[in-house]
This record gives sequence, structure tokens and C-alpha cells, in this order.
Amino acid sequence: MTTIKDIAKEANVSAGTVDRVLHDRGGVSPKTEEKIKRILKQKNFKINLIASSLAMKKHQNLATLIPQYDDENLFWKSPFLGIQKGSQEVNAYGVENHFFTFDQFDPKSYIKAFQKLIKTEPDAVIMVPLFIKETTEIIEVLNDKQIPFLFLNVGLRGFNNLCYIGQKSFEAGVLAGKLSDICLDDSEEILIILTRKNLYNYEAILERVNGFIYYFKENKPSSKIHQLQFDKPDEVEKSGKKINLYLEKHPQIKGIMVPSSRISNVCRVIDADKLSQLKAVGFDTTPQNVDALAKGVVTFLISQKSFNQGYKSVITMSNYLVHKELPKNEIPTPLEIITKENHKFSHSEERNYYQES
Repeated sequence: MTTIKDIAKEANVSAGTVDRVLHDRGGVSPKTEEKIKRILKQKNFKINLIASSLAMKKHQNLATLIPQYDDENLFWKSPFLGIQKGSQEVNAYGVENHFFTFDQFDPKSYIKAFQKLIKTEPDAVIMVPLFIKETTEIIEVLNDKQIPFLFLNVGLRGFNNLCYIGQKSFEAGVLAGKLSDICLDDSEEILIILTRKNLYNYEAILERVNGFIYYFKENKPSSKIHQLQFDKPDEVEKSGKKINLYLEKHPQIKGIMVPSSRISNVCRVIDADKLSQLKAVGFDTTPQNVDALAKGVVTFLISQKSFNQGYKSVITMSNYLVHKELPKNEIPTPLEIITKENHKFSHSEERNYYQES
């Protein structure tokens, strides 16, 4: 293992000079600093985070702004657990993460949670930017206070976030289009069912829909794509009649795509005789969705490995805080196709964490 002394010997400087460069303490000429950093990069040298933090005797205050989850809205449980695992690890070297949750359907709740968060005077923020307008207001505050932040799961553009960790939503929509295409004949039509109001204020869902439509425009321009929209997710449960009537009026619809994590909720309200004729494509491996997949009700799920997203967000921001390791602008997580046949073998990291906890 390469040590500071090894780096110092190769750079022909003292170990103290290398230490000053590592901890950004100054007092080193630009030429020497550049030379040391080049050698550090070549050796892929990583300082011991625990030792570094103890040496600096500095406590770092991290804050996370993330949606709440419950039995009906389980998607956010997975990244929350990933953040929790990461937080337990970084706590050992002086980074403490505080959680602030909000109602994913209520922009006012989002703002209120942030107001509580900012009172803790965080050194950095991990946030899920669900609402564009409100996120703009939040970032104005963070920039004014010079607090670095990264985006988790939702990749809004046009902001100066340190990085984005999550799925590439447009590409995920394109993949959903391709999966739907391989299931259907050219004459068969597709229904997109949207389960969220203010779609244009919810970037990830919009991008998936755009990607899905783009796929067919580029590859099957004659395909007919229908859309049904509900103001709130729970209205899907109450509006099964509306979906079933729509399917009756359009018997050529043989595929459905739900661009959120609620494909199982939609399938649950469709009449059994109609459902058996449909190929269903959805997103995210919530327990309800996986159960529907295992039963053959859902044909494909696209997973964004959200547990890993949460974990990586904490490690990435902690590395930045402790030893100024600047991350890439984007850290995309894989687009994983989950089927009835392979669902038991996916998400091993998350399962292992459950077993360890």
C-alpha cells in the first residue's frame, strides 16, 4: 500500500509537504503542489478518512432532504435505507447526517422540511428535488450561504449542484419503450397511465414519458400511444371504472406503461379479463411491484437501484467534505431490467443490508 512517505520520496519533498497538499493547508508552491497531485493521482492514493478526520478534529454536519415513505408509497424506503447505511459508515470519521422528510405530493411540505433543515447549519446537503419551482427557491438559499449540495434520484438541469446521483430518466423511458415494443405487434396500441398531478413540475416522470414517446417516434412512428392522467395516485384506486371503460373503447390497446413506481396499483384495478390481454411495463422494485411481476401480472420492471443511489450520495458528499474529493457531474446508476425469472437475484446489496440490520 502506498504511503505518504512513498509519495514524498517520489516527489522529492518532505512528508509534511505532502500532508499539506492532501489537507489543502496551503504553504506549498503551485508547481510543487501540481507535481504532488499528479503523483497522487497516478498512485490512486486515498487518505484514510478516519485518520484524516481525527487529525483535523473537525465534525462535519450533513443534511438530507428526502420524501417520506409509508405502506402505500414504499419507493422512497429503498434510497432511505441506502442513505442510512452510508450514514452509519461515515459517522465513524466525524460526519453526522440529519434526515428531513417531506410529503412527496405536497410542495409546501417540501419547503417546510427545508426550513427545518437550514436551521441546523449544514456543511452540505443531499436533496431529492421533486418540485422545480420550490427547488429554485431552496437553491437560492443554499447558494447564498455557500452550502454545497447534490441531487439524488431526480436530475434537474440548470442548477449548480455538485453532482447528480441517479437514473438517467429519459434513457429509462426509451428503454421502457423498447420493452413495450418487443411485447406487441405493430397494430397494437399502448396506454400511458400517469398517476401524478402537475406532471410538468415533476421532472423524472416527464423525462420518462418523453423518452418513451421518443422511442416510438424514432422506431415505430405509426404506433398509437394513448394517455390517461389522474391528479393523485390514490385516485387510480378509485377510478378503476375510468380505466376499464377506456380500455373497452380502445380494444387495440394491448400494452400499458406507468412511468412511476405504481404499476401494481394500476394493474390491481383493471378487470381480470382485460388485464390478461395486456403487457405491463413499469418502474421500481417496490414489494407490491415485485409481487405483481412474480405473479405474471407485470411483464417488465425497470429498476434504478435506488438503495445504491442513497448509499453513494452519502459516501460521495462525505468524501467531498472530508478531503475535498470533487465528484463527477453525474454518477448514473444502472438501468436494470427485472423479469419474473430474475427478480430473486437482483438487489443483493439491499437484501444484505436488511439481513445485517
